[in-house]
Amino acid sequence: MRQLRIITLKFMNKLSLLIIVFFSYLSIVFSQNTNQDSLSLKDSDLVLVDGVFAIIGDNVIFHSDINDLMMQYQSQGFDSPNLKNQVVEELFFQKILLHFAAIDSLEIDANEIESTIEQRISFFEQQLGSKEKVEDYFNKSVIELVNELKPIVENQLLVQKMQFSIVKDVDVSPSELNEFYNNLTPDSIPIIETQFQVAQILKEPEPSIIAIEETLSKLEELRNRILKGSDFSTMAILYSEDPGSSRNGGAYYNVKKGFFVKEFEAVAFSLQPDEISEIFETEFGYHIVQLIDRRGNEIDVRHILMTPKISNQDMLDAKSFLQSLKNDIIDSTMDFSSAAKEFSSDKDTKFNGGLLINPNTNNSFFSITEFESLDLSLLNEIELLSVGLITDPMYIKLPSGKEAYRILKLVSKKNEHIANLIDDYPYLKNYFSNIKQERILNEWYKDKVKDIYISSSEILNYEFYSNLINNE
Repeated sequence: MRQLRIITLKFMNKLSLLIIVFFSYLSIVFSQNTNQDSLSLKDSDLVLVDGVFAIIGDNVIFHSDINDLMMQYQSQGFDSPNLKNQVVEELFFQKILLHFAAIDSLEIDANEIESTIEQRISFFEQQLGSKEKVEDYFNKSVIELVNELKPIVENQLLVQKMQFSIVKDVDVSPSELNEFYNNLTPDSIPIIETQFQVAQILKEPEPSIIAIEETLSKLEELRNRILKGSDFSTMAILYSEDPGSSRNGGAYYNVKKGFFVKEFEAVAFSLQPDEISEIFETEFGYHIVQLIDRRGNEIDVRHILMTPKISNQDMLDAKSFLQSLKNDIIDSTMDFSSAAKEFSSDKDTKFNGGLLINPNTNNSFFSITEFESLDLSLLNEIELLSVGLITDPMYIKLPSGKEAYRILKLVSKKNEHIANLIDDYPYLKNYFSNIKQERILNEWYKDKVKDIYISSSEILNYEFYSNLINNE
């Protein structure tokens, strides 16, 4: 038996596949404009006329759902003779989760849907270069794209929430992990890919005083117009630079205390209904806020956001600052960790020496595969570094859409090796936790499939369904 490799993105159980389903469904519109030669299905898999493949409870799987998802898997390098069976099973499992999410009355907050959509739109903008290029690519406005994504995103968030409710209590004790590891045969012990530990100092450019004054002047003018009778919602649609709310007239509804940054929240909760705030600043820019309604610790609010414009010179100043900072660190005038704490614009890393945290494991080590998925340019830079060395300033476009520069330091490197409990405890714990969650999901799956209406003339031909039936 070949030894297994712990490669987060290639460890394909129901959990990881559902994550892929999530992003794939958000990218279905993307695939409609993608080169069909590179993503085309095998002729035998094509369904020329769309129709219902299966009805599971109140949910439907269409033939096009299967084809779209297969194309997404193939575009990401996932392909096998059994791919169609896997895809059908994942869609089948997803619909069962949706069915029982409805039975359990699970709901997704509207703000979470909006936030997730905004992240997807931001991702498209990063890939294509700008909002205008996104609209050109899809041949539809951002508003139209958002409306298409809303039901998709809501369903996928419901799937995630239902799945989490099933496995949320899963834990792996030290004794369980020891027993699991010691029962592995020598040739089945996972191999850990080469791991990198990387720190960064991020520098967002600072706007000029003139740019700040221009922004404040524009926002003050808007505030005066609203006070004289102009509609706040209309002004927000026309002028607000918050992509998450501007198309909704700047509104956020049913927001509980703790959702907004503290500066915004302090102002919003201090207002009376219909009252307009003075101009105030947060990390996102400058705002005016109107309180719509308040119910204890929950509010409906609308706002207009404006941010000072960053010039080319501001960008060059940020780059020059980091180059100078790098030179100081090399000359031992300052160490990297202290410099990160004092100067980095990234509040998530500046207080831990600038160390990047792996979202898959919650520690500071990344595999090559994980770096590839996060930022291929980052991997290319890191692979050229020796431990302890620092890159020149590198341009980065942040998830928020802001532009910045950063310097990176390769803190340490672990070469590929057979996993052991001393050096790789977090990875092995995560690995075994995935296995435990998979078992629980499978048990839940086999139990619930007995209690749901299923109608399909084709699903009996699929291996996974035959196994479910035979196991009952």
